[in-house]
Amino acid sequence: MEYEIKSTAEYIECLKDLSKHGIDGCRNEKTNLYYRGEPEDYGETAGQPGIARGKWLEGNNESELFRECERRLSHEFVNCKSTFEKLVLMQHYGLPTRILDVSLDPLQSLFFALYLDPKTKTDDSKDAVVLVYEVPKDSVRNYHSDVVSVISNIAVYHFDDDALSVKDMSYSNDQWGREKFNEEDPIRHLIHEIKAEKPYFSNWIKKDNMESIYCVHPLLDNPRIRSQQGAFLLFGIDGDKHHLATLESNKGPEIRMTKIRIPQYVKTQIREELNLLGKTIDTVYPDWTGVSDYFARFYNKSPEEYYR
Repeated sequence: MEYEIKSTAEYIECLKDLSKHGIDGCRNEKTNLYYRGEPEDYGETAGQPGIARGKWLEGNNESELFRECERRLSHEFVNCKSTFEKLVLMQHYGLPTRILDVSLDPLQSLFFALYLDPKTKTDDSKDAVVLVYEVPKDSVRNYHSDVVSVISNIAVYHFDDDALSVKDMSYSNDQWGREKFNEEDPIRHLIHEIKAEKPYFSNWIKKDNMESIYCVHPLLDNPRIRSQQGAFLLFGIDGDKHHLATLESNKGPEIRMTKIRIPQYVKTQIREELNLLGKTIDTVYPDWTGVSDYFARFYNKSPEEYYR
């Protein structure tokens, strides 16, 4: 079921309905709702991580991108203690990764769906959407989780020309099957990458974890993440590293998603309503970017003029 709203009040009514009944009309108390605003409806690719767009998943492009960022911007990564933290930093600067920004704050996500970014010159002639994810609590992890390390380090995996693939690897839930899986050369190499950040990591990976999607709560170590109540969906693989896990292929607990559509002709009105509620660019981006954008608008300059 999808929704359409024409005001902030209607948006709140949608949220109340989703909170009470869930996406499929039967809300499970053991789930959390997360939100993501997108400036237009991208159809089947809505809510898709940046690494899945273009040719980033071909060959070893993903791992080479990651290592080149480390090499060229080593000073930026010096305080990162894990591969996941490095992916978050890359995502922050707009580089394609296998993580997707979401938020626990639905008003923040509505703001992002309608935000006219002066630097990207967002097309304002289309309907915007807020994606709502119903995530089982069993699929929520903190940044330090071993499962988060497993999936994050798929991004740096660079073993041979055949991408990390589990399609033809036999696996069963008995002791023998798990041991055989973890003795495969690609899995051993992935464990080697994980141990670079966690020397104590056991030589043990579950196949299903690699093919799942998890919601990760990061360190609240920068003002933006704190202000936006940010979290991330971390995408594993669908068979091999060339393909990301999807909501349909996810081997973990089912994650459901629906859309709240904001028609183009009500976008200006809802922006004004959000402004009255205190959702302004300087509160969403509590740094130089947000403050400079705010003052540009405050002094009645267009953002385009301000950034010339």
